[in-house]
Amino acid sequence: MKHICIRCNRTSVDGNLWCQEKYCPAEKSPEIFERGEWVGNIEIVELLVVLRSSAVYKAKRADKDILVKIAHEGCQEKLKREAKILIELARVKHPMLPVLLPAYEQARLVETPYGKTVVQGQTKYFLVFDYAEGDTLRNLLLKNAQPWYQHVGWIALGLADVIALLHQRQRLHLCLSPDIVLIRMDKQGVPRPLLLDLGFAGDAQSILQSWDRRFVPPAYTAPELIEMKGKVGGATDVYGLGLVLYEMLAGQPPFEFKQERDETIYDAIIRTRPPATGRSDLRNIPGIAERAISKDYANRPPSAVHFAQELQANLPRVPKEKREFQFPWRPIGIIVGTLLALSLLLSLTMLLPQ
Repeated sequence: MKHICIRCNRTSVDGNLWCQEKYCPAEKSPEIFERGEWVGNIEIVELLVVLRSSAVYKAKRADKDILVKIAHEGCQEKLKREAKILIELARVKHPMLPVLLPAYEQARLVETPYGKTVVQGQTKYFLVFDYAEGDTLRNLLLKNAQPWYQHVGWIALGLADVIALLHQRQRLHLCLSPDIVLIRMDKQGVPRPLLLDLGFAGDAQSILQSWDRRFVPPAYTAPELIEMKGKVGGATDVYGLGLVLYEMLAGQPPFEFKQERDETIYDAIIRTRPPATGRSDLRNIPGIAERAISKDYANRPPSAVHFAQELQANLPRVPKEKREFQFPWRPIGIIVGTLLALSLLLSLTMLLPQ
């Protein structure tokens, strides 16, 4: 394992992490696993992303590709809460939610939604997901800061849809950013987002009792969550959706997210107005993003559903994904086997003396 800075991604193998960035919180650096290391019977293949509360890896278990999310120290309860919600939503089978697998082989999901194991004297809590191909939205924006506007809109619509599902279950996310979105391009070249993290995943009442700002990068924190003043609800998540939409349109986030002290970023969110997206080539969509990140809670679309409706009115429908045809070998094999058995039985009956 090695330590990594969650601000600049510099690493250290001995825990003595020093960073050239003036405001780098190196002393808070979490530990990450390297390729070939093991977490129980899970072999780490590749680090995908380091989040504020966990790290997500491509891994293998019994030669099967999986995704594994390992909680940072002190973030175990958040991971357990996420596992509980994913079990609640398992019947929905939402395409933008990861598929939670049992934490241990040959175990039932309801009994082991999360796992824990000791690695180098430290207890690590983890979730196991079905493998999903793709790259984080953050990495894609580093390669292409301003994607095609239809792809931008479709990604935002997908995120709004899964956030609306959380709201139906009286859960708020509150931690949306490009870091937690995995993008898979289908065979038609349509981006399909997957939400790698359910954020705070609590109801409005629990937020007042246990809100923790460290779960979300400062530049993606809604104004009402900085000082815990004013209403916190559906429009708080609309602010997060607006930030992601704004960044894809403008080619940069509305607030600096790496080079400043956290408190400086919080102060800018509260006191300054983000610049316009500068997308004079588009109608209405930039205005939706700018209104969604209004500092005034009441000026935003009131819910993820309203946000999606406004956005959808200015975009073509998201194309349905074409699934590859899979020949039904198993049921056909069963039918053929049954017919052969009946034929054999009939032949034997005819051979028996009358």
